[in-house]
Amino acid sequence: MSAPALDRAAMEAFLRREYPHAGFNDGRLVLADYARGRCRVLLPLDERSIRPGPSVSGPAIMGLGDVATWIALLSVIGPVPLAVTSNLNASFLRPAGLADLACDCRTLRVGRRLAVMLAEVTRVADGVEVAHMTITYAIPDGVR
Repeated sequence: MSAPALDRAAMEAFLRREYPHAGFNDGRLVLADYARGRCRVLLPLDERSIRPGPSVSGPAIMGLGDVATWIALLSVIGPVPLAVTSNLNASFLRPAGLADLACDCRTLRVGRRLAVMLAEVTRVADGVEVAHMTITYAIPDGVR
């Protein structure tokens, strides 16, 4: 497998600079693993992401999947901030509960205009999958 378009240090710097409120600057999100076309992002349990029940909320889980797959896409196409989500389909398999979560994602297909990604969200402690997402991104003209 070839090297990512941005090495890990460059990706982390890009995230801190271009997406400062995503959570990488304050530890709400952690880039745990990174390679071309795939990554693992952690969402440590935070009171801001808990819904009644109590459990990590659906919007927090979808946000985790969206950010993680965007990183995996940029590892293939390079630093393209305007690669945007055009479709996100989430299946919630079970409540996440009060747990740290991990999102493992990978590219399924990266074309000239669209990229299709897969994201699987699990509880860190036991590895049980809580959500499965397929996410499509629109790639700006002239990037590929």
